[in-house]
Amino acid sequence: MTLLILALDALDAALVDDFGIDALRLPAHGQMETVAEMRDEPYTPEAWASAATGLHPRDHGVSMKTSEWENPLVNFLSRFAGYLPMSARARLGNVAESATGSEYTIAEVESATMFDDEDRIVHNWPGVHNGAELKRAWDVMWREGQTDAEFRRDIAGLAAEQFGWAREMLRHGPSVAGVHIHYPDATGHAYCEDRESLRRAYERTGEFVAEIVAALGEDDELLVLSDHGMVVDWYADAEDRGMESGGHSWRAFAGSTCESVPESILDVREWVDEHATSARSDREEFDIDEERLRDLGYI
Repeated sequence: MTLLILALDALDAALVDDFGIDALRLPAHGQMETVAEMRDEPYTPEAWASAATGLHPRDHGVSMKTSEWENPLVNFLSRFAGYLPMSARARLGNVAESATGSEYTIAEVESATMFDDEDRIVHNWPGVHNGAELKRAWDVMWREGQTDAEFRRDIAGLAAEQFGWAREMLRHGPSVAGVHIHYPDATGHAYCEDRESLRRAYERTGEFVAEIVAALGEDDELLVLSDHGMVVDWYADAEDRGMESGGHSWRAFAGSTCESVPESILDVREWVDEHATSARSDREEFDIDEERLRDLGYI
């Protein structure tokens, strides 16, 4: 059995219902409580780190250092940019990279996570593993001079890669496999004032998830999560908390093929541990002929 976790960034519980996306309405689904420390709204790296560790951002340490630079001076100054809009931070980051040659990485927790067991695997998870994938999405989101068609193509292409990884993992039988997908967040920011375009993006997300559901084995289970929702022009409730359109709402989503979902993002790790089973792991060490690789010029 594999418990597959799709971390769909910014998938908004109210918008799933507003758009009527049945593919996302798994047997158990609903709004989930989320957390924030760094800002007045949930923020991607610290919230997903909380999901993986079960710890509040103030305890797992990613908060206020969601990105780190190789250059110590740039790293120090970057902490003061944490409260700026993402578009402004991206522009400043590009300037810093060009001027100093320094690159930034997404900070990662040192605490234990729900992916630590040897039969569990994670592809990319902000605040936990491989923040380069999140950077790829951010680069597409804030790329200057692109057309709408180019944005739609490239952000959907990234999503297709990540959903494809999830489908492939079902063939290999890890007990838990998790992957973060930034598609709902990127399209939410882009189309927070364009209901029809965002509806199409949610429909595409539903199609991706339906393909995953169709690929589940008899004993496999699926958990779909978000870290927050998206404030849009045509819908508002108390969970927007006064944020302007394009901000992060507090309407995080959870859905599963099990009989329940986590009630809070802080409950995710415990929920996963309760619903996962140990997989048989082939521990035979993989051996490859290094001399042959050397002859071929690979090493």
